[in-house]
Amino acid sequence: MALTPEALISRVQVNIPFRYFDKGYLNLFLKEGLNPEIGLDAYSLSRYQRRDFAQVARAFHQAGRRLTLHAPFQDLLPGAKDELILSASRRRLGQAFRLLPVFKPVTIVCHLGYDAKLYQGSRKGWLKRSAATWQEFAALAAAHGVKVMVENVYETDPDLFIDLLDLAQAPNLGICLDAGHLQAFGDGDYDRWLNALWPMIGQLHLHDNRGDKDSHLALGHGTVPLEYILNFLADRNRQPLVTLEPHREGSLAPSLRHLAAIWPWG
Repeated sequence: MALTPEALISRVQVNIPFRYFDKGYLNLFLKEGLNPEIGLDAYSLSRYQRRDFAQVARAFHQAGRRLTLHAPFQDLLPGAKDELILSASRRRLGQAFRLLPVFKPVTIVCHLGYDAKLYQGSRKGWLKRSAATWQEFAALAAAHGVKVMVENVYETDPDLFIDLLDLAQAPNLGICLDAGHLQAFGDGDYDRWLNALWPMIGQLHLHDNRGDKDSHLALGHGTVPLEYILNFLADRNRQPLVTLEPHREGSLAPSLRHLAAIWPWG
């Protein structure tokens, strides 16, 4: 029996940049019973104080909501060859990770920043530097009982994630499979990615597109094989944490309706 959208709300996360809480979204999330995945971008980390983050976190904690975080990612290269860029990337990530005891999230999602065009011929070196970065931050997260989920964006090879996790050897390091990115930026070979990575997938980012760009359409309004992805994981007794990423007003409700109709878990 399919879930109702109302019953589904408590089972999923909904992404929201932290800065939007100044625009009335805090009250909206609290009123609608939404669990947030809070985006800590560079603007928010530079603009707000720890007390501002604590005030928002407290409101969600008092309401009994489950929190996840999304670490900053724009312009960051956590496996950079240039030591100055690598240091700056780790410093910015560190600002987000130092807020883990404030938000007490279940997970924090991070981007690898890997692009094969940038690292041609230096994949091995990139893996070594990136693994060192995520070993450090996974250890910080583990101290607070938080899992670190690395997300696919421009990566086109699932083996990159396998090699990274093998090298990092961090028990709380897993994969956030972004279904929309895989179609918009990756090779769109869902069979290949799912068969390679399913035991390590601890989180899903769900949004839709038509394969031409990362348009973040409401679920069911594009061609991402959402039902296939969910059933593939459910058939293997895998139930990752699910995050919806609506980037337009009015796209959350249809996404919840579509997801409720295809939800394969009890």
